[in-house]
Amino acid sequence: MNVEEGSALGPRRQAAGWALAVAGVAGLTALLVPHGSGPTPTYQAMLYLAVAVACALVGGRRPALGASALGFLALNYYFTAPLHTLNVTSRLSVVTLVTFVLVSVAVSAVVDAAARRRDLAARAGQEAFTLGLLNERILRGTDDVAHLLDLARQTFGATSAELAPGPEVVLHGVSLTPADERVLRAFAVHLGVLQEREELDRQSAAARELEAGNRTRTALLAAVSHDLRTPLAGIKAGVETLRRSDEALSPSDRAVLLGTIEESTERLSTILVDLLDMSRLQTGAVQPVLTDVRIGDLVADVVAGLPGRDRVRVDVPLPVAHADAGLLARVLENVVANALQHTDGPVEVSGSVEDNRARTVVSDHGPGVPLERRHQMFEPFQRMGDAPGKDGVGLGLAVARGLVEAQGGRLLVEDTPGGGLTLVIETAAA
Repeated sequence: MNVEEGSALGPRRQAAGWALAVAGVAGLTALLVPHGSGPTPTYQAMLYLAVAVACALVGGRRPALGASALGFLALNYYFTAPLHTLNVTSRLSVVTLVTFVLVSVAVSAVVDAAARRRDLAARAGQEAFTLGLLNERILRGTDDVAHLLDLARQTFGATSAELAPGPEVVLHGVSLTPADERVLRAFAVHLGVLQEREELDRQSAAARELEAGNRTRTALLAAVSHDLRTPLAGIKAGVETLRRSDEALSPSDRAVLLGTIEESTERLSTILVDLLDMSRLQTGAVQPVLTDVRIGDLVADVVAGLPGRDRVRVDVPLPVAHADAGLLARVLENVVANALQHTDGPVEVSGSVEDNRARTVVSDHGPGVPLERRHQMFEPFQRMGDAPGKDGVGLGLAVARGLVEAQGGRLLVEDTPGGGLTLVIETAAA
């Protein structure tokens, strides 16, 4: 609705004031005429004055002046001698009518000014409340641009709100007063601050991602330069020895060299598979195909291909999981291999079903990992407690957790009773 800047009363209230002026004067006249009048219309003038004051309260100055004019005419015509004419013969009556007009106008002006100041104060209070709410939300940082636009729409009763360049808030389905426009400009300023904050957040996230990528690439280069070079050097040395001295080698020496080449090749293959798996996880390329999988069969196949498999103790039966068989096999391989790598003692594998979750528990009795450092176990390129010359680039557990979570499961860390570390693979039960 359109309201003048210097006015606090809208067209509806002004229309109501005019209606009250007409109906009030007419009704009061109809009530007073049957009772006649005295020499001067003193008490009638007071009643018409009350109508003018009421009009000032409802509709402002103009309806009150209209009520004063109508009251003056009614007093002159119906209650001032000679009756039913606008002529006035008594000086006292003239004084009464003039006094009525002056007092009516003065009182109406005062009442109108008070009403406007009251409404303006209410609007100023609402404006201050809205601005305070905006500041609070900005300081708390709980709102985004969409939420603040919705707040602007609700505040002004608009059908929709959008943010235009500038920034400028455009409201549809509502007309605004100049005071409303001031508040709307405040919304625009706050929305500009939010846009800048969101842009800074995006830039910070991009910087963190870039930094994380740089750390990953640095670690990868270090891993490639060190851990890949070891098996490659073993393969190269074995092949060169066989090529140059094949005829001078005894069958046992040849078997040792071939075994070294085979072991180095397996180590190289494991490292490359971990790198490829981590790359797939980071790019979101892992798409599991979930079926009912017998974990006992997977464990048997995995353990059969691991060095140190004679130290693995499997407590059968193991549960049936609803998971991706290939991905779960990779998880089991990495977890069991990690346990074998960190202890010279036995590694126990057991399982259970709890709360519709298949739990595969892999326990070792090695040195364990301090509680404050366990979060580092699943970070890429972390090799906690490895001795020099150990296989891998520190991706095994990071890959395992990523593959488990891709299937909707969890990889948990617990203490082994009596010392050591226990990893729990949780997936959906079949």
